[in-house]
Amino acid sequence: MTTHAGKPAGAAAGGAGAAESYPGPGSSAFGADVARVRFGRLVCVMLAAFGWTTVLVMGRAMLARNPPAAGFDLQLLLDAAARVAAGGSPYDPNAVAHGVEARDLFYSYPPLVAQFLVPFSGLPTWLILTCWGLGAAAGLAAVAALIPRSPIGRPAQMVHGLSLDATLLTLALAPYFFPFFFAVLFGNIDAWFPLLFGVAVLGIAGRATEQGSAHRPAPAPNALAALAGGAALAIASAVKLHPATILVWFAARLRRPITTQASLLRPIGAAAVAGMAILGASLALGGLGPWREYFDFLGLASSAGLASQVNIGPASQLTLVLGNPEMARPLAAFFAFAALAGTLAAARLVRDPLESVAWAIVASLIVLPVTWYHYPVALIPVAVAAWTRSRTGDRSRRVTVLLLAALAVADVAVLLPVAMWIGIALLLASVRAARPGDTEAVARRPIA
Repeated sequence: MTTHAGKPAGAAAGGAGAAESYPGPGSSAFGADVARVRFGRLVCVMLAAFGWTTVLVMGRAMLARNPPAAGFDLQLLLDAAARVAAGGSPYDPNAVAHGVEARDLFYSYPPLVAQFLVPFSGLPTWLILTCWGLGAAAGLAAVAALIPRSPIGRPAQMVHGLSLDATLLTLALAPYFFPFFFAVLFGNIDAWFPLLFGVAVLGIAGRATEQGSAHRPAPAPNALAALAGGAALAIASAVKLHPATILVWFAARLRRPITTQASLLRPIGAAAVAGMAILGASLALGGLGPWREYFDFLGLASSAGLASQVNIGPASQLTLVLGNPEMARPLAAFFAFAALAGTLAAARLVRDPLESVAWAIVASLIVLPVTWYHYPVALIPVAVAAWTRSRTGDRSRRVTVLLLAALAVADVAVLLPVAMWIGIALLLASVRAARPGDTEAVARRPIA
């Protein structure tokens, strides 16, 4: 028996000497004691305030340099948009005319990115960069709040205030996760990928281990989440191409007999409709010309050198080890096919949908011949889901330690970028550790 305030009835009757607590063991992500929960949340707020203030201060100082040291990725997009606004091409063939390296900066996105930014091309960079960071942070917070309520991230037992705790903790740690920190500070499009990939993860069908059968199928997310997930993947794919492999994962997942197929068809259909709408809007704005220039530009850019210490893609790193630059492109093609094969294997062979899509996201990061240090920000929603669904049971501490270790390794990897793969391996280990046991894979109660 409890009071409406959430205190045990005995504690309410015991007066000031009784400790205030939530009902049930582990009924909050930070514990059952209310004072401990409040302290944990306060620490998160303080960490978030300091971290995000640091981002703002550093961004302002780096923008004041000549040339600006912040927002240069965003400036590439704005310059391309300005060329489109002036009736020209977003692409500059001179950028690759003399043979560039993978680390060189030039606009290489599909024309729709520059077309979308045309209305903003005349605004000050500092203003757009500020809105860019605030929007990315808000999107990340929204995803963190929704994951604990979804089938993919819901713990086996009700946890009071888990959405709030997940949101505060995510916002507190995000500025200290250097891949996300630099994506925001430099205005890279990947700063939005926690939101886009997070919405896609929210649209995944099935309980945490897809326990179900023909007589009692695994529960699916609601139709709106599935449709939004497909649309988010279409947007991400239209911008960076490589997220399209997640649609391959969805399609391959359809053949699993215990999967609720209707809930997987929804994101695939939504992605197709959204993709056609995006392409149609681009053609309406600029016709076929920009797309011809895009494919011509890809042909020119294909001469760029791939091997670089900052390109952590396996083809680049193996080329450096072999010391044979001519092997870079054959190796890139090999690893692209290997990534697609890995995506299919993850869809067909890995039962747990969160672990399965985690492998698929990792595979998507190496489909293209270049993999930058900040690309793993797409895995942030997976980390949040692993943490939230492990809040009940004896595996919560192990998952937390693995996730903190992954964050620490990712930060150290700013000095040795290839070490990022160790952080990704630790993340995958945390997802596996967070898998519920058979007794926890029963129908889950919604979180209030």
